Amino acid sequence: MPVQPEKNYNDSNAELINLAYSMAVEPQRFGAFTDILNARADALSKVANDENSQLRLETHENLSNIATHFQHAFDLLERQGRRFNYATGSIRFIDADNKPSALVREDGVVYHANKAAIDLLGFAKNKTLSNVHFSQEQYKKFRKDLKTIGKHETDKIISVYNLSVADGSEQIKIALSKAVDYKNNPIGRLCSFHIKWLPERGQQFKEGFDLTPVDLEITKAVISGMSLKDLAKQRGRSLATLRTQTKALLAKLGLHSQVELACLYSGFTHFNMRVPEPVQISKPTNSPWRSINILDLPDGRKLQYESVGPLKGRPVIYFHGLIDAMMVTDQIRAELSARNIRLTMVWRPFFAGTSPDVGNLRGAVKRFSKDVECLLNHLNIEKCQILGVSQGGIYGYGCAKYLQDRIIGLVNCSTGIPITTRKQFQLMHPSPRVHIMLARYSPMLLPMMVRAMLSKIDAGYDEEFLQEHYASSPSDLKTMYDQELGALMREAYPIYTSQGYMPFVRNAQIEASRWGGFLDGVICPVTLVHGDQHHVYPLSTVQDFVKDKLNFTLIPIISAGQLVYYQSTAAIYAALDAQFSAL
Repeated sequence: MPVQPEKNYNDSNAELINLAYSMAVEPQRFGAFTDILNARADALSKVANDENSQLRLETHENLSNIATHFQHAFDLLERQGRRFNYATGSIRFIDADNKPSALVREDGVVYHANKAAIDLLGFAKNKTLSNVHFSQEQYKKFRKDLKTIGKHETDKIISVYNLSVADGSEQIKIALSKAVDYKNNPIGRLCSFHIKWLPERGQQFKEGFDLTPVDLEITKAVISGMSLKDLAKQRGRSLATLRTQTKALLAKLGLHSQVELACLYSGFTHFNMRVPEPVQISKPTNSPWRSINILDLPDGRKLQYESVGPLKGRPVIYFHGLIDAMMVTDQIRAELSARNIRLTMVWRPFFAGTSPDVGNLRGAVKRFSKDVECLLNHLNIEKCQILGVSQGGIYGYGCAKYLQDRIIGLVNCSTGIPITTRKQFQLMHPSPRVHIMLARYSPMLLPMMVRAMLSKIDAGYDEEFLQEHYASSPSDLKTMYDQELGALMREAYPIYTSQGYMPFVRNAQIEASRWGGFLDGVICPVTLVHGDQHHVYPLSTVQDFVKDKLNFTLIPIISAGQLVYYQSTAAIYAALDAQFSAL
């Protein structure tokens, strides 16, 4: 008997609704949100195949029932706009601190430490902090504080410790506060503790806690190191009066000592009053080796494209992926120069400065191919090859079909395949599987899902997101930590998301569509370059995909993953040359 998806979703629906609303202010809960949806996708993948081996995925009517709540949650996210780099429990936040800073788990193990903490204090990732760094009594308190970290308020300083620098020459003050990690778990954040009295921050502190002018004077004295005796003399009051007023201030704030008052003030100014910089959406800029252009299309839309490589080089049109966008490494530039290739990289609809696509989804790829034809005419390119990366390869197939007289060859690396069987769906990584499930069967929920993901990355969890995304691909994890690529990825992100969440939505819609029909009209030679560690489309499924296609050639790359374009750059450009030479 065919296995049917579970129909009793009431409990998880309620949790999904709660998570959807909460993600408007807590983007780190996105992981729990996707876990529930992935369980749904897993249930769908168990549906039996029909006689034609086509995947019979039934519509999730229960998900459709909560669409209104998803829309409300989406509206909340949109109204608050995009907020950047405020997640104090993120790797990016730690690395941005130029003083010692680290994230420590409840068991005392260092999850992440910045360079200053490693060099100055001798911290080591995935190692337990020992009493070597602390005095014995302070170390016991530190471990106790960590064990109860979850009970504290986020971003409020819990304790301050004296830590010895690695060479033992001095001690520095380090404050512990509670942060929230990528999985929404409490984590300890250690950072340098320093307090400076600033009148404007003092006024904010006064207003934030509804303090009296006397309360503020006492706070300023504590922060500035002035004794109560001196403050009493300055104010013309008795010491007993000042002590009574100080005790009343501490009681009002729920504190027990002047040290706690200093911690509260420091935490308030360092975290709570950390006003994000106005969002400046990055724009790509021309350079001597890279030109950036906008083509005005006949219907008033715009198409952004960038050109790299020798001016008189052999023309190749490039369609980008999602995460990597238009990244050009030194090795790519070297290959272009050595092979005399002029690479014209075209931004897809909704990305960077290319206008949104209008019209129904079914005709999206065909419409884009017409835009590409306008670009070829504009650049006086009669015929050319296409290089597609990841999801950009689908547009490559479309152009090869609709522009048969202009496209003489297609090289796709890490490109997906049409999702038509249960096996394909089961083998996919959970994240893209969820996106495809929503795009295909509950499209009204997709914008909220994607917008929440974007919020989490915006908050600062970009590195954690990539770590999770590439967890099952060791080669991709290793590549991700390449300094050049890491810098290029962070530089690219605000550019390709400058139009918001829609690039991700359209990407999922195209990938989930029945785009296999494009292949019937592809008559030019096609070379697929695919890594054996690709976590979304395993090499075995791609091998099955090409076995009956006479004009397709598959080049498997060992110990490579989804980022094969950067891992085996020379092999991909060699494939372009070989294909061109054989024409």
